[in-house]
Formats: sequence, structure tokens, C-alpha cells
Amino acid sequence: MTELGAAIHEYRIAKGWLQDELGAAVCLSRSAISRFESGDRIPHRDTARQLDEALGAGGRIWRLRDELDDNPDATLIQKVFKNETKAIKIRETNCAVPALLQNPEYERAIIQKHLPYFGGNLEEKLKHRVRRHELFKRSSAPPFSTVLTEAALRSIVGNQSVMRRQLVDLIAVSQRSGIDIRIAPFSGNADVVHLAGEFSITDLPDGKTVVHARSGALGFLVTKPETVNKYITLHNLMQANALDSEESRDLIHKTVREHYPCLPVNLTGP
Repeated sequence: MTELGAAIHEYRIAKGWLQDELGAAVCLSRSAISRFESGDRIPHRDTARQLDEALGAGGRIWRLRDELDDNPDATLIQKVFKNETKAIKIRETNCAVPALLQNPEYERAIIQKHLPYFGGNLEEKLKHRVRRHELFKRSSAPPFSTVLTEAALRSIVGNQSVMRRQLVDLIAVSQRSGIDIRIAPFSGNADVVHLAGEFSITDLPDGKTVVHARSGALGFLVTKPETVNKYITLHNLMQANALDSEESRDLIHKTVREHYPCLPVNLTGP
């Protein structure tokens, strides 16, 4: 039973309701309520609000649900976006192509792939990505660096055609001023990146630095200076032991040639 499921169960019992009575109150079946409580299914966001209201949970059920997906209206995602728009420097570690560097085809494919696990609304997430991409269109765009595991180049998102275009775009963006992409190869420290997990280090104009550690569906924010410094040290070590910028571009080129070559043109017609 998840924390959310336990909360639904707890408030239902306190109210003296059977599962079918709660189901009737929110226009759902008894089996749906059972699956929510067992953790086999996560209620949609609007359903979580209805459950919270019906059970008189005072917002607790909604807050627990809000923590379970990365939809743009999730509280944590809004905080991360606000920090990102004010950033003067961003450093990341990634196991997939960084969201800020994804092209439309790749980001649609990867969001669709993750929906069954993390929930949310596809179109809302895509609109949010458009807003995030505005960051690098500014004349004062912050410097951005990432340590990217080689697995991100090899793990197919969408199909081979999508991967080819995304990696070609990644090569192009890596040559832009202020963008630094370092690959952690399988033969090097790719395993360390996987063990450390994905995280973003965002430097803000007021001198503060915030870390978004992306574990689970949403992850969490780190603001305590001593903990932030540990993430910075870890990132610096991974970056120092990754391929340099030119070597990283060469590996991306090689991956495109060997794994995502151009499809031969059928000269005889369809």
C-alpha cells in the first residue's frame, strides 16, 4: 500500500464508509477504490481532488497525489520552472537527452513513453516544454552543462529515425556558445552517473544554488548549502572524468553512423 493509498483507506475508515460507498460519492466503482487503496492504480488528479473533498481530508490526499507526477501544475514542477527561468547557470547529469535540449519529436516520444509510469497530460506537458525552451532563446541565456551517460545515445526513444534526428541536433547544439555536453562512456564512468541519478544544479541571481534531484516521479529540491555543495562536488568529479566536449561530439557522431544510419533510398519507387 502506498502512502496515498493508505491515506484514502484511513480517511474512508474514519468516515465509516465501505469502498462502494466512497465509490458512489465520487462516481467510481468499488474495484477502482480498492485499487487506489492497494496502490495498484493512482487516481487522476481531478479524481484525487474529489476523493479529498468527499472524505474531508483537508487537502492531504490531494497533496500526496500532487507529489506523484510531473505534470506542469504539480507544485514542485512549478518551483523548478520558476528557478529555471531565473537561472544564471545550470549544471546537470542526465540518463536521457536533457529536456532543455530535446527536439519536438524526441520529447513527444519520451513523454508518451513515461506517461504510464509518471502520469500527467501529454499536451499539457508538451506546452510546458515549449515554455522551457524559451530559456535558450533569450539573449541572456544561462550557461548550460550536462554530463550525459552514453546510454542516452543508445537507448531508443520513439524509433531509430527519431534518435538520429535528436543526436544530429545534439551535435549542432553542442557547438553553441554556452552549451557544454560531456559524455560519460560505457568504458568510463557511465555507471557512476546511473548510480548518482539525474539532478540539476541551478545558480540563482541572489547567490543561492538549488538542486533538483530527480528520483522517482518528481524528485525533490535541495537548498541546504552543505548538501548542495555535495552535489556540486559530485557533478564536478563526473564532468572531470567524462569525455571532453570534442571527444563527446565524436562519440555522438560515431553512434549516429553505427546505430542510426540514413535509411537507403528505394530508387525503384514504393
